[in-house]
Order: sequence, then structure tokens, then C-alpha cells
Amino acid sequence: MKKNKNYNFGIRKGRRVALCVTLLSLGMLSGCGQDDMDALVLSKDTTYDGVEMDTTEVERGDISPVFEKLIELQGYEDTTYRVEKDKAEDLEYIYKAKLDKVNVSVGDHVHAGDTLVSFRSDNLNKELREKQNEKAEAVLEKEHLEKLMQIDSTLDFRDDIVSLNEDIRLAEIRIQDIQDTYNSMNIIAEKDGVVSYIDPSAQDGFLVVGSPIVTVSNDAGYYLMDLTEDVSEASGGDAEMTSTDVEFHVGDIYTAKSYMAEYKVEVIADPNINASETDASSEGAEAVYNGKVYLKMVDEDVMKEYILTLSIALPEQKNT
Repeated sequence: MKKNKNYNFGIRKGRRVALCVTLLSLGMLSGCGQDDMDALVLSKDTTYDGVEMDTTEVERGDISPVFEKLIELQGYEDTTYRVEKDKAEDLEYIYKAKLDKVNVSVGDHVHAGDTLVSFRSDNLNKELREKQNEKAEAVLEKEHLEKLMQIDSTLDFRDDIVSLNEDIRLAEIRIQDIQDTYNSMNIIAEKDGVVSYIDPSAQDGFLVVGSPIVTVSNDAGYYLMDLTEDVSEASGGDAEMTSTDVEFHVGDIYTAKSYMAEYKVEVIADPNINASETDASSEGAEAVYNGKVYLKMVDEDVMKEYILTLSIALPEQKNT
């Protein structure tokens, strides 16, 4: 009987040992670093990034669509005026001349022969005044002698008058020489056109040798509107017409804008085609040539800007 009791005790003791080992193992596992456990668990972002939505009430009404397209000035030629080194040296050493003033402003219309930039020479000015005074005095003296002869027929100043006429002639010749010299020094417009650029230094009275001083643009008087657009190379085409609800005809007049300014432009026939080659020059004829429309200013005296925006009001769309 004792043997059996001891055996049972041994069994119970063995169970206790096994239980302790199990608890010890669990304790060791639970004692593992938190970092080791984290590596076994995938993180999950539970935040919600929602998109704010606005709602609006859709209404019906009338729409006034507008067709807009850029038109560019064509056929213009820029003439740039400057003072090269040789002329600058003559101005300085021969005439003792300096830049006087710029006589035009950007946007001014000028004609061939107009003085764009003038120079001043104290030496020439002094001589010019002297010759002008000599001429004025000779003219007054001549008139005085002629009146005396009219009053008293016995007086004869004809030789004196001949001498005075010669003085006047010589003074006029020298005055013209000085004016011609000034014209050779000054910058004179060679063609009609519009002033498109002025060097700020020249406006302040400083001459920069070799640099552009004034630029005058001479235009052919027409604008070009291109209704074609480039097509992707993948499509295998070069250009295609831009879709538009506007039909252009010769004589149509529209409004073109540039910043705050507005101009009236008129559709014209292709200026590069002779009227004898086509009847497109007639009023009301179709005015789209190879995807291009040509226009001109209604008022030819206004300054022609390089780029304008053509604006055409399309028919109103009701209850859209």
C-alpha cells in the first residue's frame, strides 16, 4: 500500500514539474522583446483621407458664346537706325556735336525725311546764328535803301544794293551748308512707318555707339489669322482646320483687341494673289484661303500692333 501511495505521489509530483515547465516556457515567450513581436504583425493605416465635395444647383439660361483667335501683322519690315564708330568720331572731333534729343515717341507715324534724332554742335550753332543775323541785317539795309530811292529819285544806291544782294546770297549758301551738315549728323527716316522702339539711353541724352537707337516698322497693312493647327506626328498629318462656326467673307468687319484698345478690322482677299487670278476679291466672297484669313485695319492711320485678338460674338444659345 505504501508503494502505491508513493507512486501516486510521484505522479502528482511529475505533473507539477510538467506544469512548472509549461508555465516557465510561457513566461519566457511572454518575456520576448516587443520588437520581435512587432515584426510578426503587419501595420494597418486606419486613418481616412476623405475628399471634400461641394454641391451646386444647376440652372438653365442663355449663353452668349464668343469666337476668339489671334491675328498677327504680316509683311512688316523693321528699319533700325544707329550711329556707327566712324560717324561718332566725326561728331565728336570735327563738329564737337552731342546728341540733342529724340524727336519721336513709340507709336508715332513718321514719313521719309523726318528727323528722328537730332544732334547739337555749339560751333555750328554759333556760326549759323551769325550767318542768319548777317542775312537779316543785309535784307533790312537793302529794303531801307530801296525805300530811300523811292522817296528821292535823285538818290542812287544800286551798287550798294547789288553788294547787299551778294552778301545775302553768300549768307544763304553758308546757312544751307550748315543745315546740310546737320542733316548728315542727324538721323533721318528713310521710309514711312511707325516707331516701334527707342533706346532709353538715347531718350536720356546718352549715345551708345553701334547700338540701335530708333526702330521704325514698315508694314504691308494686313493681318493673318491661321485657322489650321498642327496634328500629332502619330496621326500622319501635318495640319487640319480648326472647327469654327464663323464663315468669313470679303468685306466683313470685326472687332480686334489689344489690352484695353479696340480696333475695327476688315476681311480682305489674299494679298498674295492677283485679282485677275481669282474672283475672291469681290465683296462677300468666301475669304478662307488654305486655312488662312487676311484682314486689314479699317483706320489705316492708327498704329498697327503686332498681335491682336479677333473677337466675334456668336449667336446666342437660348435656355441652355
